[in-house]
Amino acid sequence: MTDPGEAGGDEGGPGAKPPAHHGTPAPAPAAVALRMEDVTHWVVERVAKMPREHKFAIGDKLVEACLDVTCALVEATYVRDKLGLLGQASRGLVRARVLARLAGRSRLLSHDQLAHFERETVEAGRMLGGWTRSVRRR
Repeated sequence: MTDPGEAGGDEGGPGAKPPAHHGTPAPAPAAVALRMEDVTHWVVERVAKMPREHKFAIGDKLVEACLDVTCALVEATYVRDKLGLLGQASRGLVRARVLARLAGRSRLLSHDQLAHFERETVEAGRMLGGWTRSVRRR
């Protein structure tokens, strides 16, 4: 599928399906980490195509924010005290959304690309919120 606003290419558009993961469906905590991994991969591909003058100012910060969220979620699946990492992931997700909106305003992401990013991160945020609530109840 062609990414809106780009000529050529056949993967990664807003309607593209995320890559299939191996085996059975992931448990809820791992599912949000896998979802953010897919989002991060999608962002890396978009940032690679940004003009050099904006790539370093906004694009790399967006990639870094997404990587921070993904890494915090992965780490939280392996540690006993999860709340600090889940809070870190939540704050990073907000930071990533702000950077994506700036990229959209700067026309580095198309309207469709920004809408795709928002949909994916809103769903990841819902999943993260559910995980956080379940950890607090324990």
